[in-house]
Amino acid sequence: MLLEDIFSELRDRVSMLDTARFYGLNVNRSGMACCPFHEDETPSLKIYDDHYYCFGCHATGDCTDFAARLFGIPQLEAAKRISYDFGLNLFENGIAVPIQVKANPEAEYRRWLTQTSSIITRYLNKLYEWRNRYQPSNQTEALHPLFAESLQRTNYIEYLDEILRYGSDQEKRKLFEQNRMDIQKITDRVHRIAADEHIVRHRAI
Repeated sequence: MLLEDIFSELRDRVSMLDTARFYGLNVNRSGMACCPFHEDETPSLKIYDDHYYCFGCHATGDCTDFAARLFGIPQLEAAKRISYDFGLNLFENGIAVPIQVKANPEAEYRRWLTQTSSIITRYLNKLYEWRNRYQPSNQTEALHPLFAESLQRTNYIEYLDEILRYGSDQEKRKLFEQNRMDIQKITDRVHRIAADEHIVRHRAI
């Protein structure tokens, strides 16, 4: 498959909304989110079906451009990452995404805060959903793995959600400094959930 065909395939199979949410943006019902490309406390990034546009910093592009900007990587590596994360298998070779070195620590913290808040909210909603959906009908029924995960994780995720929503700046910075590895594991879990759900939806089409 030619590279231009791969980029076209990505645009056809992965919506801009799915991309934005998968990589941590909290998109409201109007399709607006806080822009991760500049310090943005009021949502100024508009998510359209096939592209995004920021009314604050004027960043724009499609899903591949979004991932490239977000992770500080070339367009080709961004395409590989999306293909990998969404289980599309458009590339034969492995994915290699370098870690972006941030020049502005405060901007890094603000972007982490926005993305983490979205991730924790998404995971907590899933835990609540699993608690209701997979609750055993009687005491002898074996626990569904997702119901068990909900039992094990809900209290801790509620604690994180409480800090991220209502905690002081000092409490939030403490999470940033001391709990990043744990929250990264949560982020990876949410990404795996989203990837699995995307595969199920695609197979159902």
